Parts: sequence; C-alpha cells; structure tokens
Amino acid sequence: MINKNKSLAWLDEHKKITLDEAIKDVNNPVRGIYGIFVKDEEMRCVYVGRTSSIYQRMFSAEGHITKLMNENHTNLQLMAAVQSGKEIVIKILEKVPFKFDNYYKDMQRLASAENKYIDIYQEKNQCLEQVPEGTRISENEWEDMKLQNSNLKGR
Repeated sequence: MINKNKSLAWLDEHKKITLDEAIKDVNNPVRGIYGIFVKDEEMRCVYVGRTSSIYQRMFSAEGHITKLMNENHTNLQLMAAVQSGKEIVIKILEKVPFKFDNYYKDMQRLASAENKYIDIYQEKNQCLEQVPEGTRISENEWEDMKLQNSNLKGR
C-alpha cells in the first residue's frame, strides 16, 4: 500500500530533517517516547514527547512534521533551526508497548517514561522550554513568585 500522506512526501523531499524509519510505518505504529534534536556543533534535544502512535504525532494535521511543513510549529527553537537550515533529527527514545493489564498503569508507564527523558535532557540544559502537562502556573507567575521568595530570604 502506498502512503499518500502529504507531510510524509514533504519530509522525503526535505533532506535536512531525518527520522527513524520505524516512525514512517503507518501500519505498525510505535507507542513510546520520541525526541526532536537540532544538530548544531553537537546534537541538542529541543523536545521530548509521548504518544500512542509516533506516526500520528508526526504526520497528523496537528503533527510536528505537518507544523514544520506549514511553518507554524510552536517550538521556537525548532522553527528557528528549520528556518536557518540546520539539520533536524527525530528519533524514538524508547518504545513503551501496551501491557493491557490496567488502563491507568499503561497510561502512567508512558507518562513516566516521557518524564524520565525530559529529566535526562534538562540535566544537560536541553529541552528547557518543556514543562509537565496539566494545570500549571505561567512562566510570568513563576518569575513573580521567585522574586517574592528571594525578597523574603533577603530579610
């Protein structure tokens, strides 16, 4: 069966973006953790994600490759890298297959694996624009709290 996905066709023509071949297989979707890297002087992780289908996360209407193709990706480091012609590498960091023993445990395994990789790359001062999902305070609120906290310590 020929895959007629326009984002996949665009990717095949775009030689500065490479990704694991296993991701391109629409018939065997990989559930797991993926990383998006920019190749400067060295390989630098700009995003870690989790999904039940890395193919869908890349090539759907809201997928990473589709957003890059349409030049409307929200990760500013990634967009700047593409616009400046730097090499982008997308790879599977870990496959996290369903165990089907318990829905919540299956979902948590995926979330925990993602957090593990975010922690790994943030320790290397990479992936610094990523925060955990869910309700969170804004960066501005965090900065205000940080300032208030430092003022309290200075007393």
